[in-house]
Amino acid sequence: MKNISQHLGNIDYFRSWQADLRFRKASNLRQIHFVSQISPICSILNISELEAPIIMTTRAMLATEIISQAESYVGIQAGIVRLEDVLKGPSYQAQATPEGPGSMTVLDDAQIIDWPPEAQTVLILGLNHPENDPRLDYWEKGDTWGNRRLREISELLKLWLREEYDIASQPLPYHVEKGGLFLKDAAVLSGIGIIGRNNLLLHPDWGPRIRLRSILLEADLKTTEALQGFSPCENCEGFCQKACPMKAFPQEKYNRPICRKQINYNVVNKVPEGEIGANGKRNLVIKFCRACELSCPVGA
Repeated sequence: MKNISQHLGNIDYFRSWQADLRFRKASNLRQIHFVSQISPICSILNISELEAPIIMTTRAMLATEIISQAESYVGIQAGIVRLEDVLKGPSYQAQATPEGPGSMTVLDDAQIIDWPPEAQTVLILGLNHPENDPRLDYWEKGDTWGNRRLREISELLKLWLREEYDIASQPLPYHVEKGGLFLKDAAVLSGIGIIGRNNLLLHPDWGPRIRLRSILLEADLKTTEALQGFSPCENCEGFCQKACPMKAFPQEKYNRPICRKQINYNVVNKVPEGEIGANGKRNLVIKFCRACELSCPVGA
């Protein structure tokens, strides 16, 4: 089977594929006048300049279709960003520092994976973790329920992408050291949120009550834009920093080692709030601190 980029080399196939998209998405079809910029591409593919806008339009339509499919799952917002832009992000620049970004937990993920060499874009998934559903964040049987849901959705989207558009994709692990990428950077670039004073991603509607995963796509898609004009921390009283039980914001700056002390405490002191086990009692779960998250007024 050929992937989308290979299909572009077969203009007969491409025309029929685009016509099918146009038939199903006629109301959304818009001509994009980039003829002068992509004339060389037209020559290579042996197509007319009048057909060139169709290629650009299809990239946008396909991105819209993929995001729509991802967001058909309850509580999901999705965005698309170029992989090369994520790799230029601030977390990768700080990765080598002793106190640089890093995971604090060990999710039940796959082993280290190699990224597909043809990967060009990243689909970012954000799952709402509302305060009234704390179970999503409970660490039980090697993972959180929210992360299990994100992994399930990622695999379903992988199948859908292959079946519907013959696009190869690779759901990534959560951890960078296992083959994942820096999710907050990617989420900011894709327009899902911004980084708040609590060092968490802030979504316009959900605030910091959101968890992330990513899927590499072997397709050149139109990206979603970063948020503009969303600065909820600018005039905030700093509720998140005041709520921290460990005072992990000295000089109003997040301190990871101090925060980690609270994480370690939660790991040791599990609570009986999980599913009912074979012994008739509730399983012990790790109930991580969410003080800075739940005190944030954004999306509350």
